[in-house]
Amino acid sequence: MFCPKCGKETDALGKFCQWCGADIVTNPPAVPVATPEEDDEGPDVGVYAGLGRRIVAFIVDIILILLLDAVAVAVLGLFRGLQNLYFFAVQNASVESLTNEGTSAALFGSIVAAYGIVIIVIPWLYYAGFESSRSQATPGILLMRVVVTDLDGNKPSFARVTLRHFAKFISILVIFLGFLMIGLTKNRQGLHDRIAGCLVLLQE
Repeated sequence: MFCPKCGKETDALGKFCQWCGADIVTNPPAVPVATPEEDDEGPDVGVYAGLGRRIVAFIVDIILILLLDAVAVAVLGLFRGLQNLYFFAVQNASVESLTNEGTSAALFGSIVAAYGIVIIVIPWLYYAGFESSRSQATPGILLMRVVVTDLDGNKPSFARVTLRHFAKFISILVIFLGFLMIGLTKNRQGLHDRIAGCLVLLQE
């Protein structure tokens, strides 16, 4: 046994230290308590952007995407295809009256082409193109002084932000809970951010 006062080894059968006379029975040596190691929280990549900034950025981007959609509809002649779905599904117009060919293939081809470009292709190229660019941000995100990164804070690849974009449909399908996660998680990640391994950070 070691004396808690002088630290010297002493007789374990005695009550007092034979070197300094300290009471070694009522004052046993303190046992160091192991403290749990802090969890590794990963690299310090910056300040996470909150839900408010991202909502404003989303509104700005949607407005710009709608403008691009309007240009694409005018330039590519997609307006007829957009109309066809309404006339066929709501007005119960005949297939023959909606296309020059008068066939179901022509009708559904025009509908898929129009809505595919407007709803899928243009938003995908908009988000993936801007977020994988040097700015790492769409105009809306840039306006809010925010950038999209991978989990290490680096510029994400086109494939990664493509996955992030289409994962947003999953966030929508779960009653928008995937977006509400942004305000509830520690790293301010939505479900689509977690699926793609992305972070949304304030610009330094």
